[in-house]
Amino acid sequence: MAFFLLAIGGSCADGGGGPIPFTMSLSPEFIQGAVSGEPTGVLVTIANETATDDPVTITATVTGALVTVEPAEIALGEVAEVWLTVDSGTTDGTELDLVVTGMRADYTVSLTRSFTAYDWEDDRGEYAGTLFGLFRSWLEANHPELGITGDTAFAGSFVAPGLLVVSHYLYLSDDWEIGLSWHVMIPPDDWAEIYLRPRGEVAPTLAFRLSSQAAAVDSQAPGEISEVPAPVEVTR
Repeated sequence: MAFFLLAIGGSCADGGGGPIPFTMSLSPEFIQGAVSGEPTGVLVTIANETATDDPVTITATVTGALVTVEPAEIALGEVAEVWLTVDSGTTDGTELDLVVTGMRADYTVSLTRSFTAYDWEDDRGEYAGTLFGLFRSWLEANHPELGITGDTAFAGSFVAPGLLVVSHYLYLSDDWEIGLSWHVMIPPDDWAEIYLRPRGEVAPTLAFRLSSQAAAVDSQAPGEISEVPAPVEVTR
């Protein structure tokens, strides 16, 4: 996986009034592959060398993918979401580069994430939807303060196809990112987990584990779900 930093131009704002230098971070550390037609991406944050409210403009490009950035400008403490969708028909196994650039006046920072594109069918969405429904009904009953109900609109996508044994699916609402993962094993090792990230945060703040997929799916009831430590970064 390629990961490099390029910073050019700009001067410190102490003498010439030039732009204040900044650093930029992408999360997660790796994009674990991308399936054609299925959105994935990274989160972007900045840190300033000197205190300032001046925003940084974020742009991103991938040859062979549609890319969006929201919002297009961020200041310290804010998060930009970069989403990429690999073009349909991309040759399986193609290596692609996501280049994210931050610019404040003439000071520029660029970071790259390299990843593999997979031309796969989404054979996990239906099962992921079943597990997600169980978690969602449990959250509605046990954590009403989150505002997640059966009426909350979520869009799902198949992410991290390069990770084996544990499958991953991503769900987005206006307020939440919910990352679903499940261990592709037989009981009693068939756990499933979700993490929750408020869309304005860079890392998950909550996580919950279902002890057995089979028991929950067979009974169509959430079963035994418990809170677990939230991961330090999202999965893509």
